[in-house]
Amino acid sequence: MFEYMGYSIAPWGLDIVVYFFLIGTAGMTFVYAAAPAVFGSVFNGAAKSMLPFQKVGMVISLVLLVICLPLLITDLGQPGRFFYPIIYFHWTSPISWGSLFLPLFGLCIIGFIFASTNENAGLMRTTGILGSLLALSMPLYTGLDLMVNQTRELWNNPTIPLLFVILSMSSGTAVVAVTQLSRGQLNQKASEFLHVFLYISLGVTFALFLAEWVVLNYGTGEEQQAWEIINRQFGFSYWGLTFLIGILIPLAMIAVPKLGRKPTVLTVAAVLSAVGAYTFREVLIYAGQLTQIDF
Repeated sequence: MFEYMGYSIAPWGLDIVVYFFLIGTAGMTFVYAAAPAVFGSVFNGAAKSMLPFQKVGMVISLVLLVICLPLLITDLGQPGRFFYPIIYFHWTSPISWGSLFLPLFGLCIIGFIFASTNENAGLMRTTGILGSLLALSMPLYTGLDLMVNQTRELWNNPTIPLLFVILSMSSGTAVVAVTQLSRGQLNQKASEFLHVFLYISLGVTFALFLAEWVVLNYGTGEEQQAWEIINRQFGFSYWGLTFLIGILIPLAMIAVPKLGRKPTVLTVAAVLSAVGAYTFREVLIYAGQLTQIDF
């Protein structure tokens, strides 16, 4: 029905897909680690279950951020281009905001680690709040990077930034669950805390997946072309890894509270959801670059 010319495509490659995934994961890992300092006794004190994860979580978040920098520079081609969006700042550019937020987020991580080492509760709370806001901006700005492309209808969708935030919640939960289970510190209270957020993230992801399915099937010509490309070239990633392994199976695992709150079950479900979080982004990024209609 549709045709497209692969030789005229200059796509974002694997480096930008991994970057989008890791920067969102780093952000949500920070939010979990900072939760005891930011929320305190809110949620009936449930956030305090993340106290054992606080320091190690900050280190993991910093490591992920450091890994992201060379990925971004590689995509830009030259190291100096990283500073271009900041030097020539545009208020309406997500890339400018993202380039500004990245170093600020790193400073908040370092500040929080310094404050926790010196047991400075006030500084921990301040850096925790600022860092959490910046952490949420990480997946949000990557989604906006796609959404502002008005000529690519698969990307020009206001749900993309929300989807990327939700997917980051899943991958961040996976990091916390795997880390704490391997350390023998994923107790029942921590499992219940993580279960709530994993349940929310999977439920919203499921809803957004179905919404995307409807739009691609009954939308414009380019959106229908994107649907054909997804099924033809990315069918296994989209239906197998994203929908079945990344959404349906983990959602079924945690749907029963008594079963889903068990540390091992929760961890497996979180890891599966992280797989879906990665492949969902991958399919959207790649397929969005392949839609070329020539009437």
